[in-house]
Amino acid sequence: MLRVVVIGLGTISDMHVKSYAENKEAELFGLCDVNQDRAKAKAALYNVKHVFTDPDDVFLNPEVDAVSICTWNKTHAQLAIRALSAGKHVLVEKPLAMTVKEAEDVQQAVNESGSILQVGYVRRFGTNAQVLKTFIDEGKLGDIYYAKASLLRRIGNPGGWFSDKERSGGGPLIDLGVHIIDSCWYLMGRPKVKSISGHVYDKLGNRSNIKNLSFYKTADYNSSANTVEDLANALITFENGSSLMVDVSYCFMRKKTTWLFSFSEQRVEPNWNQSYCLLQKSTIRFLISNHKLTTVRLTLIVHFRNRSMHLLMRA
Repeated sequence: MLRVVVIGLGTISDMHVKSYAENKEAELFGLCDVNQDRAKAKAALYNVKHVFTDPDDVFLNPEVDAVSICTWNKTHAQLAIRALSAGKHVLVEKPLAMTVKEAEDVQQAVNESGSILQVGYVRRFGTNAQVLKTFIDEGKLGDIYYAKASLLRRIGNPGGWFSDKERSGGGPLIDLGVHIIDSCWYLMGRPKVKSISGHVYDKLGNRSNIKNLSFYKTADYNSSANTVEDLANALITFENGSSLMVDVSYCFMRKKTTWLFSFSEQRVEPNWNQSYCLLQKSTIRFLISNHKLTTVRLTLIVHFRNRSMHLLMRA
């Protein structure tokens, strides 16, 4: 049984804490947060015996086998490296790092430690994603050569550290885009990147002037503080000739929040009564099936027996 400590007890940590508490192969050994009162309160809620305020105390504890890192983006790489160096296994929230150099340093730490590190790209493990991956691996869909991933919130800059580039590293691209990029890349067979062309814009800000729509806000939300982009797009070209189009936004000018996750056109249009809450929990509809959406369509453009064809799947 793995003895695990969750480091950083913000909103996303609830998913980690609950999962470990319900997993018979894991023991929720402790919780760590710089806010001791918050750590003690959550520890009492889940009957956790050990509370830490310094991650280094966690890393030095020989009884700890693994950690979940749920802190600000800026700290992910350094905490992961320190944990690996102490012989701990690591589950780190996305994004892994703020720069390529940091990511390479983490990879080196993994190689030197022999421990396991995994980034929280949870969208890969949804039932529907695994079914689709099986079809692809068995060659039933031919060659996937084009994909498009889009997540355009009507409004939903959470504020707090999410809107602080120094701590987050960016806005919707590093927060939301990493998931849909990884999902497409994974299903396309993880081809090697040849080139990337992209743009970021901060023309709309966080649209804090809008008062009639609700969305998730951090505890320290400040409508006047925002240094991240509100829109990002990219064209990723792979060495095998395939390509991936991406666009993401925190506050797109449209009537409702829209998911478009496709090879080449799969539309996901949620019933958006719960706004951000549904967005956070539902991820991409064809990857998990726990939330109601009005329409789900997946169209793949594939190359099969020297000709192109469209395959429409409904869920």
